[in-house]
Amino acid sequence: MNAISDIETFSRRLRGGPEALGERSVELYRQFLRGNIEEVLSHVFPLFCTRLSAEQLRGSIDDFLAGHASSSPEFHHIATEFLCFSQAGLPADLRQCLEYEWLLFSVEIDEAVVTPPSAGLATESSVFSLNPTLACVELQLDFAGLAGPYAIFRNARHQVIRKPLSALDRWLLEALRTPCAYPALSAEVPPDALWTWLKEALATGLIQMRDMRAPASDAGRPI
Repeated sequence: MNAISDIETFSRRLRGGPEALGERSVELYRQFLRGNIEEVLSHVFPLFCTRLSAEQLRGSIDDFLAGHASSSPEFHHIATEFLCFSQAGLPADLRQCLEYEWLLFSVEIDEAVVTPPSAGLATESSVFSLNPTLACVELQLDFAGLAGPYAIFRNARHQVIRKPLSALDRWLLEALRTPCAYPALSAEVPPDALWTWLKEALATGLIQMRDMRAPASDAGRPI
């Protein structure tokens, strides 16, 4: 028997439940593997896990082990694989909870570079763009007190931020899907309201700013 066949046989025995384990060593390894998966789920999906009883969580892990196609999933992929495997069979509220917590996790590990808030002045030549990790989502998780539209993003200090979105937030974020300068935004939003929004959005890391070498006579306005 070659090495690939050995791995496939071992994987089937791990997934097959107690009756398929046979050797004590295989059973112990299966318990170890289950423990690793449970640790990942409790870290990435804490809210989802609290919605299940201990028995339901064990059953979900056993189903995942029995039905998952990969023979050697990498540790950091388990959360995504569990999400994809479980989505179709979950009630709507648990599915949304799982998807929401996976989104938090994906924003946290996103490799995009988030620049610290600019210490300079914003001028009419400043160009604003969205945080590269930004994701917008509509939530209806009453048991968690979350309802409505939210922005989820990671700031320069590697903190994952969840921000409820107002109508103005949504309009400006949509406008900033393509980076643009102040005049393009001020054409639709009163200046005072826009400056206030830009100041808060830059401070939290929701948006980013870069300067396009404004004329020396343009003193700028502090953000």
